[in-house]
Amino acid sequence: MNTVIYLRQSVDRTGDELAVQRQQTDARRLARQRGWTVAAEYTDNDISAAGKRTRPGFEAVLAALDSGAAQAVIAWDMSRLTRNARDRLRLLEVGRRREVVVSFVRGSDLDLGTPAGRLTADILGSVAQHEIDQKADRQRAAAAQAAAQGRRIGGRRPFGYAQDGLAINDDEAGAVRDGYTALLSGASLGSIARDWNGRGLPTPQARRDGTPSPWTAQTVRPVLLNPRYAGLRAHVTEKALEAAGGNPRAARLRSVVGTAAWPALVPEETWRAAVDLLTDDDRMNPPRGGRALLTGLALCGVCDATVHAGAAPARGGRQERRTYRCSASYGHVGRAALPVEAYIRDVIVARLSRSDARDLLVDHNRPDVDALRTELSTLRTRRKSILALVADGTFTENEARAQVTVLTRRTAEVEAALSDAGRVNVLGPLVDAADPAAAWDALDIERQRAVIDALMTVRLLPPGRGTRTFRPESVVITWR
Repeated sequence: MNTVIYLRQSVDRTGDELAVQRQQTDARRLARQRGWTVAAEYTDNDISAAGKRTRPGFEAVLAALDSGAAQAVIAWDMSRLTRNARDRLRLLEVGRRREVVVSFVRGSDLDLGTPAGRLTADILGSVAQHEIDQKADRQRAAAAQAAAQGRRIGGRRPFGYAQDGLAINDDEAGAVRDGYTALLSGASLGSIARDWNGRGLPTPQARRDGTPSPWTAQTVRPVLLNPRYAGLRAHVTEKALEAAGGNPRAARLRSVVGTAAWPALVPEETWRAAVDLLTDDDRMNPPRGGRALLTGLALCGVCDATVHAGAAPARGGRQERRTYRCSASYGHVGRAALPVEAYIRDVIVARLSRSDARDLLVDHNRPDVDALRTELSTLRTRRKSILALVADGTFTENEARAQVTVLTRRTAEVEAALSDAGRVNVLGPLVDAADPAAAWDALDIERQRAVIDALMTVRLLPPGRGTRTFRPESVVITWR
């Protein structure tokens, strides 16, 4: 009789496939004992049999059995072969039609061509499904309890912390803090990735070949969005995941349940300001190509539309030169970029060199952060209390829903206020610099743009027909 061998393990954290190798040794021994010819071996390594994920090896087994290429299948036990009703039904249908024999290393043979064989296989499959359901219930309860207590329940080592997720890794923690500061000062995710790589700090997850994995803008973003760095514990439920459209990172942002057991690396207001910035639609869909200094910031002096960078064609032996033009009408404003940028630089440096420059750092509208933190903690505690009263039957769900709705609305308001409080003053490094000009020149273009946006509104007027010299009055600056 021809047989196929099926090998599977759900999780292979090391990638060495040792579990399937052990299954293979025993399955081959069983085939020799039965006197069966092994037509093929199929493996699904690191794939669960409980969910909806397609298992290529299992599909190949069904195809071999249904085509008649094999009349039997050897597996370690039923839980290795199938653990969900959909695949179990498909196996039983093929087994009934083709009179397939299923042989288990840890079990007996089942003839699926007989009603008794199919019944036994169905019972074994149901038992495996029951084990999965019970395990899932225990895991959900344990996860909810850990979240309520602020505990970590394992997983990969988080950047900035030791393997236990509690002790701080000083070098990485410093990089995380600097990353938040840089982001809120106008830096790009790419520049933060380059900074972390330049410090010799790879991601905690190495490549499959064991070599360090460098940071990219795409891997920096989820780090800065993670509530863990504000010392917050999130607990994503199935409902929260569904409300977030199946996006686990978006669901985690909405599922903060309280303070975590590990120390924070940044204040909560800093993290919330970073979340607002990183989830802003304009930042998620930036313009193509690198931004010029005034693109999208300066306004046309004729119609108040934003200006964008372009290039004047080379004529009469002159080289191509950068320009700024009105984004609404080609004929409004069109002028050389370099003289305008140099003038803006000189104006900013002069303003930051004045004796009263530190007045620019004073924010009289800054909210009381300590009061906001206290209120937010109180709101979270009250919400937990209400949910506990529903669980013990004191409140019905309808009675609790109105109270939870009010608490949720106020929580969102306090979180928004904390986000505003967490925005950094981008002028600080320039005001405190011994040489503001050198400090300005050392900033990357994203941070220079942030400074311009914080200090002024710039309007560019047409330079005038035939004008070949720069006229400062053609650049109108309104201080904020």
